[in-house]
Amino acid sequence: MNLRGGMALIRKTFLSYTASRGFFWTLAFGWLMMPLINMFVWVIAAGEGSVMGFTGNDFVVYYMALILVNQLTYPVSHWTVGDNIFNGTFSYWLLRPMPPIYEAIAADIAAKVVCMPFTIVFILGIVMVLGVSFSTTAVNIILFAICLLLAQLLRFMVAYSISLVALYTSKVNSLLGINDTLLFLFSGQVIPTMLMPGIIGTISGILPYRYMLGFPVEVLLGKLSMGQITWGIVFQLIWLFIIIGLNRVIWKKGIKHYSSVGG
Repeated sequence: MNLRGGMALIRKTFLSYTASRGFFWTLAFGWLMMPLINMFVWVIAAGEGSVMGFTGNDFVVYYMALILVNQLTYPVSHWTVGDNIFNGTFSYWLLRPMPPIYEAIAADIAAKVVCMPFTIVFILGIVMVLGVSFSTTAVNIILFAICLLLAQLLRFMVAYSISLVALYTSKVNSLLGINDTLLFLFSGQVIPTMLMPGIIGTISGILPYRYMLGFPVEVLLGKLSMGQITWGIVFQLIWLFIIIGLNRVIWKKGIKHYSSVGG
């Protein structure tokens, strides 16, 4: 792999995105809205008491952390890879002395760096206005960093793998839409996954979506035991290996199909 070329591509993409940072800040603001709405719904529901052990302050802290994790893990390129396959730009990527995944990685990193200042200012503003109190431990922060890295890799690989389905079919946007819907329902955006009842909680614990968002947040907040954290990391690794394997299958068969039709 051409690492020097990859770093140059990331720098070029970052400079391009910086020139359009107003657009990306608008996107970031849109990504913040749904968690913010869900936060106020649960804060109102908790009132002066609590909901299944979560106080109003806990919900604010949870959703502020969720907004941060969502920004750090959101695969901004997953809607663009398919478009570049359809419009022929992907053929140009194939001519470069580096794998096409570098384009997705470069866009992902650049967008995160450009959007992060806006996101941090937004979170600090909400915390100051609502007077939130929060404490954690050094161990939880270290474990959070590990879980966050795995969540980022898992979410990116899922989105990128689905995007590569565009090598076969033009219906890839429908698959991405389904993926986003499942993520919304089972990742902890609507309700913290530890509060999900019965079969819904079981499904959330099996599917990969919790481990992309809600799980790192729960680790940071100290809501999980060491045993639960260990099993969560195991599930992250299992799903990551599964998705990487599926990615290789999709890529090998997809690129043959793309070439055979004159891509």
